[in-house]
Amino acid sequence: MKIVLRADASADIGTGHIMRCLTLARALAAHGHDCRFLCRDLPGNLNARIAEEFPVTVLPAPAPGAPLADGPAHAAWAGVPWAVDAAETRNHAGDAQVLVVDHYAFDARWQIAARPFGCRLVAIDDLADRAHACDLLVDPNYGRFPRDYDALMPEGAERLMGTTYALLRPEFAAARAAALARPQGPLRHVLIAMGGVDRDNATARVLQALAASARPPGLEATVVMGAAAPHLAAVSALAATLPFPCRVLSGLSDMTGPMLAADLAIGAAGGTAWERCTLALPTLMLVLADNQIDGTAALDRAGAGIALGRAEDPGMPARLAAALARLADPAERAGMAATAAAICDGRGTERVVEAIEHPLRLRPASMADAEAVWRWRETLPPEHFRAGPNPPLPDHLAWFARALADPTRHMLIAESERRVAHLRLDVQGSRATVSILLRPGMRGRGYGQRALAFLGPFARRHGITRLVAEVATANEASLRLFRRAGYTPARGGDGFLRFERLL
Repeated sequence: MKIVLRADASADIGTGHIMRCLTLARALAAHGHDCRFLCRDLPGNLNARIAEEFPVTVLPAPAPGAPLADGPAHAAWAGVPWAVDAAETRNHAGDAQVLVVDHYAFDARWQIAARPFGCRLVAIDDLADRAHACDLLVDPNYGRFPRDYDALMPEGAERLMGTTYALLRPEFAAARAAALARPQGPLRHVLIAMGGVDRDNATARVLQALAASARPPGLEATVVMGAAAPHLAAVSALAATLPFPCRVLSGLSDMTGPMLAADLAIGAAGGTAWERCTLALPTLMLVLADNQIDGTAALDRAGAGIALGRAEDPGMPARLAAALARLADPAERAGMAATAAAICDGRGTERVVEAIEHPLRLRPASMADAEAVWRWRETLPPEHFRAGPNPPLPDHLAWFARALADPTRHMLIAESERRVAHLRLDVQGSRATVSILLRPGMRGRGYGQRALAFLGPFARRHGITRLVAEVATANEASLRLFRRAGYTPARGGDGFLRFERLL
């Protein structure tokens, strides 16, 4: 496919949107797709960096003092009115089959105007603060669920939610085994990474707070900054004056080495948070922008890191010192590392590529699906089902026909180029019991979570406010699936665990 990616980097935007789009473009190109970028000429852009790997069409720099049209909270980051950008994007996207947009400045109006005829639109977002008119939306935030976009996008659009879909480079998944095997010893090495730009020089504040703290004996630090970070020289000069060893690295293309060498990280809750989780690295987290507040709080609540607040907060140094004292205990760090590692496995990029290549849709089931569903069930242990062993095919066909005619049941099929899953909702008033059965070849590839994401909007449209699932405790794959899909364990017994999700 011909795929165009629309994203920007700048002093205001930072580098994260471009870096995750580069990760996605590399993976798509490895599958044989033709990827190119559309980026505006903004101060602090990474257009030359992108051009080292992919063709880039550079949109004109904004005219000084040009007025901006109304739009989302971050509309000014585009540099031009959204309608101007949409027209330029549509013109340059040409005959693209897929348009990927990763930009807080654009909402549904831009997406409708920018999309060439017949082109699928993929939106990458982590704010859930504006309407979208896309075919596929990816939000890799921890604690994000499909319901967060129910009022913001079309019901039939597919949603990939949560850190299962974090766009990380493949080296993080490759280094995960080594990271999980890393022993927790004395706290000796701290990694400090505040993003590619660090416009407000949070790095210097952290180094000064470390210098003033009662540090564990022998502590040393490594600072990583972007090659074009505005405070790189000042931080390098500061590092030479500190009362502990501190080296400053810039422009790294691979962060796995510094992360594997560190006992603890200090950083922001942006995209690098998922890299640290993949490599089981405990983190002290700073909020560098408002859009990091929710993610920081969620990771802190989960126990995957400790929130320090904003870098400029007068109480930050004291919180940092207290957190260092707590995490000097190897057992504390080991527990935090295990919690972090459970949040992200580093394979999100391949799942997003699969979703772009094989879009999923939901349709009503028919008798033409009945025998396939019976054969899928044949491949699973009988103890996974409340009803026990699979019945003979004629009995199943008769049951399927009755179920299709039952007004209290919704029989559905999720399909791509072929059938992927059978979903059933058994309705009792405003509550429905959920069942899902995956085609054997689709198991373990993320299709279950993708299929379940359709049920929230569908159920709401039918007056359902609570979804319930009963999962066999021996069925570990389904237990993981419902947890990742935002269902909460309620109670168990009789070999089954009950999950619930409020809509």
